[in-house]
Amino acid sequence: MSERRVAILALAAFLAASCSATSAPPPAAKPTTYAPPATAATKVAPPPAETSPLAKDWKSYGGTAYFGCPKEFSVSKSALEDIRPKVFDPKTGQFASPGMPMIPADENVTGGICALSNTVDDMKVVYVITTSKPAHAPEPEVTKTTAYLFDLKSNQPLATKELQPPTPDLKLTAANQWRLAATRTGVAWIDAFTDGHAATAAPRTVILSNTDLSMMWNDAQPGQVWQDVLSFQRNTTVGKTSGAELRLPTGEPVFQDNDIWTVDTELSDGPDKLVKLTRSDSSTTFYDLNSKSVIKFGDSDRISGGELIATLSDGKLFVDGRGSNSSQFGFGVWNLRTQQWDLLKSRNEATKMAIAKLTFFGDRLYVTYTGGTLSVIALPAANQVASSWSVRPFGRISGWTLVCRGETSAGGDCKEIVLVQDEDGHYPGPWT
Repeated sequence: MSERRVAILALAAFLAASCSATSAPPPAAKPTTYAPPATAATKVAPPPAETSPLAKDWKSYGGTAYFGCPKEFSVSKSALEDIRPKVFDPKTGQFASPGMPMIPADENVTGGICALSNTVDDMKVVYVITTSKPAHAPEPEVTKTTAYLFDLKSNQPLATKELQPPTPDLKLTAANQWRLAATRTGVAWIDAFTDGHAATAAPRTVILSNTDLSMMWNDAQPGQVWQDVLSFQRNTTVGKTSGAELRLPTGEPVFQDNDIWTVDTELSDGPDKLVKLTRSDSSTTFYDLNSKSVIKFGDSDRISGGELIATLSDGKLFVDGRGSNSSQFGFGVWNLRTQQWDLLKSRNEATKMAIAKLTFFGDRLYVTYTGGTLSVIALPAANQVASSWSVRPFGRISGWTLVCRGETSAGGDCKEIVLVQDEDGHYPGPWT
């Protein structure tokens, strides 16, 4: 029997069998059996509409994709061109360029940064631009920092505001220290002000409103920022360095725990928004921003190990602990709707499968074995539906699916990433 056939049969057998759990055992389910790929010709959908390959620096935010607006402040006379954003319009399938600030003729650009805000239905972009006005005796050189707010409907700014420290005892930090990050209510301006003393004495995170550029709220610490949540290192016991607080982009505190070691990332897909956190005992917790509560996996609120890989797709949370040195967890798919494991494998079981790479999207596991063979497994039945793929979907934005092309080796990167238009709300792939 060939190595490929052995690998496929082995995975199907493991996925169909009952398994032990590191958090909570999965609910009793009807036995599943391996179903070999159909030999009859598969009905192929017409070629879907798709974009050209995305730029290398593409990012996703607020239900769309974009490029430009690098995270670092650009200190350059050509900063407006260096940071220039292009935002994907799901309705047209094209990338659109927002309007750009018009700088007064007697001022010279010295640097800039930008970030998106709001959502795809009414996307905004905020620019923070530094300029200098040359000295003309007896007048000295004048430097200025100005914020500009645009949407995608007009080349004229919705608001323009010169940015000044909120109190006389504060001053602007050096512009090359600034970061600007996107949120739903405005942009987070990080490390903007200082009093020249303690790093947390001045407002280190300031939210500029995406309606009028006013300073909505601020925090004394530099925050980690995602579109739906900001995190701050915070402990209720003086002198302790662990602990974290989560705040919504409105400024509302929603979660604080002294046992949190790191806030790792936000996972967002459609209506679902989770925050992945690592605890001081190297276990992993997921916080649900919708319910404002920690997810419980059966009777436990944590999964063994840190540095776990996690993705979110169609109301399912995929967690992979195989690469963690501190985890006894294998991999599994937790159903946020039923509050049950659709699939759960212990570390021991996962090790026996000889899997080199494992990804999840749309109730499909995309498996690359150590021998180089491939398999696509459909959940929850754990049936193989394909023995190879040339493209692999991995994420969604509004009405479109992000697709990896040219992934030819175990652990290899995508040669190209394109956006493919959905059909009937789903990716129009060969195993829908």
